[in-house]
Amino acid sequence: MWDVPPIDSDGSEGEANARLIAAAPELLAVLKDLLEISRNDSDHPKHDSYYDEARAVLAKAEGQ
Repeated sequence: MWDVPPIDSDGSEGEANARLIAAAPELLAVLKDLLEISRNDSDHPKHDSYYDEARAVLAKAEGQ
């Protein structure tokens, strides 16, 4: 695990940030898979807005 300087007095925020950073590659992969699967499943009334939001977050994560 990485050594992240604490932002708060007990270090819990730094630990939470380290866990999020460590999980980021897996989160990114799962988001890509979900987008691919949901591309053709448009039955949900908010499908388009969810899909657009997920694509925007994915683009941000990939520096686009």
